[in-house]
Amino acid sequence: MNSKIAAALNEQVIFEFNASYLYLAMSIAMADAKMNGYAAWLQAQYQEELDHAHKFITYLQDCDQTITLGDIKGEACQLDNPLEVAKAVLAHEQMITSKIHALYGLAQEEKDYATVEFLSWFVKEQVEEEASARGIIDQFTFAGDSKSSQLFVDAKLGQRQ
Repeated sequence: MNSKIAAALNEQVIFEFNASYLYLAMSIAMADAKMNGYAAWLQAQYQEELDHAHKFITYLQDCDQTITLGDIKGEACQLDNPLEVAKAVLAHEQMITSKIHALYGLAQEEKDYATVEFLSWFVKEQVEEEASARGIIDQFTFAGDSKSSQLFVDAKLGQRQ
């Protein structure tokens, strides 16, 4: 692995930790809004992003690269409407997708086939993440301003395995 790829993957580690922090902030905001099911769903997203960061760290270590951790930028979530949070989740997942695609393109350009293979999992994962976010947007859109419908969606989200 060349230094260009190693640096880009190290940046992604930091980005994944920042993403986890953002999901934690969203989870707290939804808990404060008494949307406990959605808060639990977002808490699971928080953990998933931590897992992604650890996958990158393990891969870098397996390739005998140095891990350089940067600062985590805390982002408070000022949203209290579940539909707006869902839209923010989708926008964030789309940003993650663009970063993963850029890494994948760089790995191809640098002919780092092991990294291309490693990143393939993340490319597929992002398809699922965006589809999930769009589904939640649809559910809260259909619920509209009906508190009982929103609570039904919230309860379904809380059943995430």
